[in-house]
Amino acid sequence: MTLVDGIILIGLVATFLLIGLLSKSKTETTADYFLAGRQLKWHQIGFSLFATNFSASALIGLTGAAYITGIAIYNYEWVGIIAMVFFALFLVSVVRGSRVYTIAEYLTLRYDKRVKVLYSVFIILLIVFIDMAASLYAGGLLLSEMIPGLSANTVIVMAMIIAGLYSVIGGLNAISKTDTFQSLLLILGSFLIAFYTLKASGGWSNMVAAAPKESLSLIRGLDDRAVPWTGLVMGIPILCAYFWLTNQNMVQWVLSARSERDARRGLIFAGFLKLPILFLIVIPGVAAISLIPNLTEPDRIYPAMLLTLLPTGVLGIVLAGFVAAIMSHTDSTLHAASTIVTMDFIHEWKPNITSRQLVWIGRLTTIFIIGVSAIWAPMIGNFGTLFEYVQGVLSYAVAPFVVVYLGGIFWKRATATGAIAALISGFMTAITIGIFGDGLGIIDLHYLHVPLPVALVSIFTLYVVSKLTSQFKVASHLLWSRPSIISKPLRKDRIVAVFLIGLTLLLVTLFR
Repeated sequence: MTLVDGIILIGLVATFLLIGLLSKSKTETTADYFLAGRQLKWHQIGFSLFATNFSASALIGLTGAAYITGIAIYNYEWVGIIAMVFFALFLVSVVRGSRVYTIAEYLTLRYDKRVKVLYSVFIILLIVFIDMAASLYAGGLLLSEMIPGLSANTVIVMAMIIAGLYSVIGGLNAISKTDTFQSLLLILGSFLIAFYTLKASGGWSNMVAAAPKESLSLIRGLDDRAVPWTGLVMGIPILCAYFWLTNQNMVQWVLSARSERDARRGLIFAGFLKLPILFLIVIPGVAAISLIPNLTEPDRIYPAMLLTLLPTGVLGIVLAGFVAAIMSHTDSTLHAASTIVTMDFIHEWKPNITSRQLVWIGRLTTIFIIGVSAIWAPMIGNFGTLFEYVQGVLSYAVAPFVVVYLGGIFWKRATATGAIAALISGFMTAITIGIFGDGLGIIDLHYLHVPLPVALVSIFTLYVVSKLTSQFKVASHLLWSRPSIISKPLRKDRIVAVFLIGLTLLLVTLFR
């Protein structure tokens, strides 16, 4: 990296920090600090959802996965767009109408405290050891190669300090302001690397001709390493439902919207932002197969592309976009974990504590989570590729919570005892599959084949146990109702949502 690139990188990172610190607003109440006063506009929500989604681990993971398996990895993205539209049209009114701070708080109102505790502990572990640690690991991996003498651990600590500083001081409002700027820079950086990759390939037709057979097909065979077509049916929809519908990282932006309309439009806007990812991030990974052949570590293809293909000046901008991805994911993840700990545990333990005290506890919690994640992040290198580490763990872990959460919204007969039984049976099923699969090697099962059987066991258990236990009265605003989908204010948003789904399916058809 040249001096010019370094100056550009440092200048843009300093700008991120300055925007975050200057965006500090009123943070005296819990709503101000944890949900930006519930006053975010649709474009702020859309940019923040996009920035939170495309972390450093996504950039490196998607590119590396495309390098070894082709564009089939984009299946996660287009199914995710459909999940976002589903959230916008069916769940926003329920989630916002409950006036909660976290999904765990909703589960308390819908079921009881036992379900909340299980969910909160589970999500905090995923946030610390999957979401944040993976993003920090990816950042350390790339920047340590770009800057001689800079270790991955140093990068991790620096990223945590920078992102944690304005997260601790300014809360979700400061995060939303930086996310808007970081999203734009991330898109620009992705466009630049896609442009120079295609240029080095000799244009689109030459890139397609040089690509391995089937690498430009979304639907793959049963033996595909990343996404067999059965995994697309049995696993990805459940993983996307977890990520977009039940993950506090994402849901906190919907809860912070100033209105239901802003929440819906923010989700749909983020969906449009995700459409070009196929061309900006995934296809460059396929092009790199012929440009940088025989690379044995897929997670290093993104750094190799930057060093090999980008000219002076452009490298600095793209690196700044990558740092933006680290920070935007880190700040949102930190805040989500802090909100869960503070509002679901501390506030429950001491209900008379003041809002000012809760805000300070949230800040201290953020600092603690920073330390734990930074310690764990370097360990990820021992678990194969980054993408497989993240998706493999989630495939075994998330299905029971998706069942309990959506079951509670759409089926009023679901009981707390049924929910607890569904969680236990689901986890026992996942553990059993893991023992007979990866543990003993008796069955050879792709991780994307795990979510569906786990979900089916959880659904069966939720239904049977709920039917056998006494029903309790559930407040109507905690359940989905048909009028919320056909009401007049939704008509324009429904038209745009259908148009987004149409574009998504058209794109899938072109690359089937």
